[in-house]
Amino acid sequence: MRQGSDRKRTATFVTGCAATKPPADPSRPGGGGRLATDADETVVANEIRRWKHLEAYTRTEMDDILIAKLIATSAKQIFMFLVILAVVSAAIVAFIIYTMTLNKVREIAVLKLIGARNRTIAGMILQQALGLGAIAFVVGKTVATLWAPIFPKYVLLLPGDAVLGAVLVLSICAFASIVAIRAALRVDPATAIGG
Repeated sequence: MRQGSDRKRTATFVTGCAATKPPADPSRPGGGGRLATDADETVVANEIRRWKHLEAYTRTEMDDILIAKLIATSAKQIFMFLVILAVVSAAIVAFIIYTMTLNKVREIAVLKLIGARNRTIAGMILQQALGLGAIAFVVGKTVATLWAPIFPKYVLLLPGDAVLGAVLVLSICAFASIVAIRAALRVDPATAIGG
């Protein structure tokens, strides 16, 4: 509500439905009414705007307000949440893959000692990260599908969203494996023989 000099402006909406009962008191905050089917909602809204500093919205204007304000704001909040979630999950995956790589330093050194190329070692670590991401995606998608009816808010997940989600998860895992790959490539083959 916006404040006038000494009077309040009240939001009133005008719909194009048939009148089945007398309209509510337009001077009451939040009061609204229904139009007869032959009435022009724009004309009625303009007339109401002239009364007692009230504000009137047509159905189209209310839809525009709903889309522009509520839905757009919610979409931005969800997108920001997804960005934060992606960053945190990348950090967690990077830490897990790095820890698993450090636990296999001796095995990596043996592979280098017998002549394995760096590309082969990097490929093994990347496969490990992508496998971890694939398992996580399958478990997450299954849980989301099974538990969706329990949640109070319905979230529509289209097949395209699932494909995009899988691509993002695998991309995040591939990116997160870079730290572990660099650590594995710095392993000295001498550590395989206790050096």
